[in-house]
Amino acid sequence: MYLSHLHHPQPPLPAIIEQALAYLRDTDFSSMAAGRYPLQEDQLIAIVQEPLSQPWETGLPEFHARYIDIQYLLSGTEVIGFLPENATLPRLTDQLAERDIAFVAAQPLESRLVLTAGMFAIFYPGELHKPCRALEQAEPLRKVVIKIDSSLLAR
Repeated sequence: MYLSHLHHPQPPLPAIIEQALAYLRDTDFSSMAAGRYPLQEDQLIAIVQEPLSQPWETGLPEFHARYIDIQYLLSGTEVIGFLPENATLPRLTDQLAERDIAFVAAQPLESRLVLTAGMFAIFYPGELHKPCRALEQAEPLRKVVIKIDSSLLAR
C-alpha cells in the first residue's frame, strides 16, 4: 500500500504506476461521465465513480488477485480501510475468477486512511482495502480508480 498526494513529489515507482499517475495528473475529469474507460484494453482501465460514502460498519474489506488499484479522490473526504495481505482469512464472497474481487469479514485492526481531494492510495493484489467509507457522515464522492494488470509491473 502506498498513500500520497498526486501533486507531491513521489519516490521512484514502477513505470506502469508512473504512467497511471501521469494520466491522473494530465486528464481533466470535470466533464467525464461516471463509467469505465479502457486505456490499454483490459490491462489498464480508468473507472470514474460518483458514490455516496457509507458508514464504516457497513463495508467489508476486499482484495484483488490480478489488478493493482490506484484509488484517486477528486472531491469529498473518503476513509479507506487497509490491512496487509492475509491469505488465511476466509472469503465471504469470492468472485476472483469472474470479477477479480473477493470480500472477507470486517477486521478489528484495520487501519483507516483518510483521503481528501488530490490524494491517492495504491493497493497491490492481496492487500485488503475497504473504500468509500464516511469520515463522519455520508457525503458524495467523485473519484477515479485505475486498474493495472499486475503483469505490467514486470515490463
